[in-house]
Amino acid sequence: MIITSLNLFGRFDNWSRRRTNILSYINDTEPDLMFFQEVVYLPEASPLTQVTDLNKRLEYPYYEHIAVTRLQTSDTYSEYREGLGILSKFPVLKSETLVLRQDPRDHLQRIVQLFDIDYHGYTVKFVNVHFSEHQELAALHLVELFDILASRHERRIIVGDFNIPDLEKYAELWQHDYSASSGEPYVSYPSLKSRIDYILMPKSDAFIDITVSDDGLSDHRALTADIRLRVTASTKPLVEASYAH
Repeated sequence: MIITSLNLFGRFDNWSRRRTNILSYINDTEPDLMFFQEVVYLPEASPLTQVTDLNKRLEYPYYEHIAVTRLQTSDTYSEYREGLGILSKFPVLKSETLVLRQDPRDHLQRIVQLFDIDYHGYTVKFVNVHFSEHQELAALHLVELFDILASRHERRIIVGDFNIPDLEKYAELWQHDYSASSGEPYVSYPSLKSRIDYILMPKSDAFIDITVSDDGLSDHRALTADIRLRVTASTKPLVEASYAH
């Protein structure tokens, strides 16, 4: 399976040009599942979120899983809504959006988007994340997410904008049960020559390849991984399988 994560840079700045670049990248890499952050509903600019706008051209069959729940202020427009979204070539069995705790030092509220897909008859669980822009608070969000998953006795593939330049600094949170895309060198936030976008996968799964896009899609680069899944379903035994995208 090929998965891609991209922070869309929220605003519709240069959207026509960036949309062309994003579409070109997606058509070249052909991800099965796309995770988007800073998905905006801004009716003064467009009646569509960027994800819906992209999918008018991409035509992913299972795309209506967008959680635009945060209110933001704008220098140009009135308040607008922002959140997370996914595009999937596989059926989305269910999705759920959870609000994370808001620290008094953070002027924005953060959410996570949990969803399950039907992957050739197997249920595979994911989380789309966009943590606080303050690294210390982002680390608290990561702790909170793992607490949520532990309370549910779940391990999910965690994808998105972690806003943590050095994920290895917090390896004690995940290294026992998860592998991280940070094991490979890449830059996903070029203005700071840093990476803040990651994929964390249960160790039963494996990375085959990890790449990032060129610039011009957003202020971030898209992060793409080819992954091999060890998948389970309630009606099937645990098997190891790799499927062509």
